[in-house]
Amino acid sequence: MVPVIGEDLAQGQLAYADPWFTEAEAQALLRLNDIRRGFCQRLSGGIKLAQHCGIVRLPNCVVEVLPKIGMTDSRTPNELDRSRGALLTMLHSARDIRISKIGSVPQQGVRAPLLDIFVQTFLHCALEQARRGLLSRYVQHADDLPVIKGRFQAQGHVRRNIARPHLLHCEYDEFTADNPYNRAIRKTLDVCRTWASQAITQRLWHETHARFSNVSLVPMSSAEVAALPRDRTTHHYLPVLVWCQWLLGMCSPALSAGASKAPGLLFDMNKLFEAHVSGLEDADASDGYIVHRQGPVEALAKREGGDAFPLRPDITVWHAAADGSTEGIARILDAKWKRLDPHATQWGVDQSDVYQMVAYALHYDCRLLELVYPEFGPASVSAAAEPMFKINAPGLGPAALEVRVRTVPLWRKAVQ
Repeated sequence: MVPVIGEDLAQGQLAYADPWFTEAEAQALLRLNDIRRGFCQRLSGGIKLAQHCGIVRLPNCVVEVLPKIGMTDSRTPNELDRSRGALLTMLHSARDIRISKIGSVPQQGVRAPLLDIFVQTFLHCALEQARRGLLSRYVQHADDLPVIKGRFQAQGHVRRNIARPHLLHCEYDEFTADNPYNRAIRKTLDVCRTWASQAITQRLWHETHARFSNVSLVPMSSAEVAALPRDRTTHHYLPVLVWCQWLLGMCSPALSAGASKAPGLLFDMNKLFEAHVSGLEDADASDGYIVHRQGPVEALAKREGGDAFPLRPDITVWHAAADGSTEGIARILDAKWKRLDPHATQWGVDQSDVYQMVAYALHYDCRLLELVYPEFGPASVSAAAEPMFKINAPGLGPAALEVRVRTVPLWRKAVQ
């Protein structure tokens, strides 16, 4: 929980180096709940952040929201570095983006501010595209020229050049790199220029900007970048366009009337951890298995007028047929961004989570199920024997259901 200055600092309860929010900043964070439900809540003495991690831009500061990775609430000396490393590794393993130069997350990489790391990754993506050659497209132009080029427009010529008979008004298509795709990168470069705090990021910005200096700087929003057509010719631009969309989103209009800035880069940790686990499963899967995310979606029950209680497993591992198709579920995994306690009864596994896995087993006819949690503690703790629940019932036949509890490391990167 981060204290609020109006309540705690005024009473002398905080040291000078402790983080705190002003009352205005606290209210700005609370307004984020309008679009990020459950992002934070007001408690006595401060603001408690939950569920999302990433960056929030406030009028006077940038807030890093990092995952809590320790087994206890006390902060260790290197916890911030390890938290950044875990978040970056999960983002990379999720395969939605590529976090550059993290590898096994070296210390010099995670000590940089999170915003600097994101800006550096965008710059590396943009520079890579420039070195490979900028994407060119036919762009329509209209201009007054001394010779006809493209299509001569008589009406435009009369309006514009009645006193300039030596010019002709023409419309023509030009194959150029000055197109919306590169303009999105150029606009993002302009936006993030002042965000770079490290010298290496600033040098990288100037190098990248020089490659796009001939591209027009035009107003462009995150929504406009998202609406750009994607096809096989723009496939190699997808990583940099994702970064353009996210970084421009940090300058979006207000969340609500009166607010000055919108949040920037926030990731739902439940979904991010699920993607991380899916990436690890996909990397470990042999040729005989196929990993699917989010599905298949089916109804647990029927009722008059339609289906009831939809089921959507987080991750399913299927047997692969010789022709590459799937022919039966081998395992069902459910990723839980929760902290387990090896010393608690059943490791603190929620009973409702086990009931959910039983429903999956009965409906999808699968006997092997796994509840997957993050590995928060030291290796000696996480390597202890995780519990496995065997469920026997007369209707299940001789083979019991197995619900295994497993933890996965947050710093292991899936092989891309």
